[in-house]
Amino acid sequence: MNRAATKPPAEWDRHTIKAEVHRRGLSLSGIARDADLPESACRLALMGMNRKGADAIAAALGIPFDTLFPKDMFVRSRSSHAKPNAKPGGPSRKNRADRSDSARVSA
Repeated sequence: MNRAATKPPAEWDRHTIKAEVHRRGLSLSGIARDADLPESACRLALMGMNRKGADAIAAALGIPFDTLFPKDMFVRSRSSHAKPNAKPGGPSRKNRADRSDSARVSA
């Protein structure tokens, strides 16, 4: 079967996007350099962490952004993944008296 006649996948994911980049003789770092982005931008884009890198990949492949990347991939910011600190706040070390200090005061 001819590679040029290969049908595009019905649904794109990071693995199929990366395979398509390599199939066309491109590299993620090369796409990022051509777009004046840091070399890691396109690798981060495949994990949903760099929108500019994702735009560069879509432009390099000639595939619309909305077709290439899932709709919710870049909706939430990275800070929305942060978990609140589960540790209860206690007294700071500065305010706690050292046992040796309290022993000196009582003596």
